Amino acid sequence: MSLRRAVGGLVATIVIAAGCRPSAPPRVAKPASTAATRESADKLLLGAFGVLDRLDDFDESRSMELVFERISQWSRAAHPRAEGWRLDPLIETLPSGVRDGAGAPPLDAEAFVMPADVIWLRDERWLADIAKVARGDAVTDLDVATNLFVWTVRSLAPVADPPMAATDDTTATRWWLPGEILLAGRASPAQRAWIFLELVRHAGLDGAMLATTDAAGSPRPWIPTVVCDGEAHLFDPTYGMAIPGPGGAGIATARQAAADPAILAALSLPDRPYPVQADDVAAMSVLVVADPWSLSRRMAVLAPTARGLRDMRLVIAADEVGAAVAAALPGDAPRVRLWEFPWVTLARRRTNPDALATSLRADLAPLAAGVPGAAPTDRGLVRPLFAARVREFRGDVEGAKAAYLAARPSRDVVAGALATLPSPAGDAARALLGQMKEDAAYWLGVLTLAQGEHEAAVDYLARMTLEAAPDSRWADAARQNLGVAYAALGRDAEAAAVLRQDESPQRYGSRLVAARLERLPAPPRP
Repeated sequence: MSLRRAVGGLVATIVIAAGCRPSAPPRVAKPASTAATRESADKLLLGAFGVLDRLDDFDESRSMELVFERISQWSRAAHPRAEGWRLDPLIETLPSGVRDGAGAPPLDAEAFVMPADVIWLRDERWLADIAKVARGDAVTDLDVATNLFVWTVRSLAPVADPPMAATDDTTATRWWLPGEILLAGRASPAQRAWIFLELVRHAGLDGAMLATTDAAGSPRPWIPTVVCDGEAHLFDPTYGMAIPGPGGAGIATARQAAADPAILAALSLPDRPYPVQADDVAAMSVLVVADPWSLSRRMAVLAPTARGLRDMRLVIAADEVGAAVAAALPGDAPRVRLWEFPWVTLARRRTNPDALATSLRADLAPLAAGVPGAAPTDRGLVRPLFAARVREFRGDVEGAKAAYLAARPSRDVVAGALATLPSPAGDAARALLGQMKEDAAYWLGVLTLAQGEHEAAVDYLARMTLEAAPDSRWADAARQNLGVAYAALGRDAEAAAVLRQDESPQRYGSRLVAARLERLPAPPRP
């Protein structure tokens, strides 16, 4: 693919790859009465999931078509029914404006819809893969939840937009779907919480948002909690840390935080008290994370087969999850509701599509760029960053590394490709390739850190990210992950110093970690 074509077709490519809904009317798959064996029907569904498994080998528009065609054929062949499906009672806890503003297909619809359902299934495929990879060799539920949270914080660089609770005056534009968040690798605390709790669901655990109560009596979202052994453990996506338990040991539970004021007080800094205290925890509300698809009849039809074939948990019994979380909290009968954030996200995407497209283009444009001179048949080089992200999601570490490295073409290759491009096309292509190389260097640092290759992570994050582009959009996230790498290598003073330079929404958590590292005894000199 030439650079001229990559730049010229950029917007269209991002719209398809990132999951923006086109203006064309949705296509609906209508169930038919054709009979077939279960084995034959499952092969159709396996074909659909096979495409979702390897999107780096397909053109996005064609892959969406293939998935829809095979799911439609499966529906006609198997003619499945959602036995026992019911409208989850928690849907009534959403304000009607929020529920109706989402613009999703009706919850009780039986027919699959293109492209909305296929995009959602693509995102769920990625989330299920990540949950399986990120849990590692953890055995206990708490260790699984901890590993999923570590992945979330390490992999999603913190930004401020959008906020936990939007108002009519909120000017946020990054109202993104989970797949877009994963591809971009950047998320606000609310989006981190959303992704984390989606991973928790795919891991088979019960989790939800906790909320305090504002002066008007409305819930004010705080942090996610995951129920392990009957206790609600606390994870703070803004601070980027699990909340330490009594004496700084383990992970605090809601009951511990309510009974011991020192637990949350320990998160305060001289210039910034922690915004939630023990008395607040004793009167928490539960906000269950569910979107229109995970509560729908048609996904309930698909869910048993998807669980058996690909270990994907497509639906949620929101009222049951809410009850399980409420039972693990202090106090009497906490209120249980649906979390509005996923629904508000869908509504804001509809009300301001131009701002949404601009924000997506700014972050995701490099994923549509190709290596100069790459053959169209080499999908890994036509869009190496996209290939690397998808491979990393499914746990193909070596394949992801190869694609990230391919996204860093040499100066000579870039210069040769740009030589025939006039301005402004040449300037746009140069900027695009430069961003692609920056992104690849940073993500290589994150990937090597996740693999325990700490020296390599230091090289990518320090020399090839912070030194090469000190003002890049990855600077603060690089400092956070570099601090982890330094600490793993016993270089505590350097870890503390780099964490104190963090200016992102996670800066308060970084300062707390830096202070803890500074209190550690110095390692013995060789």
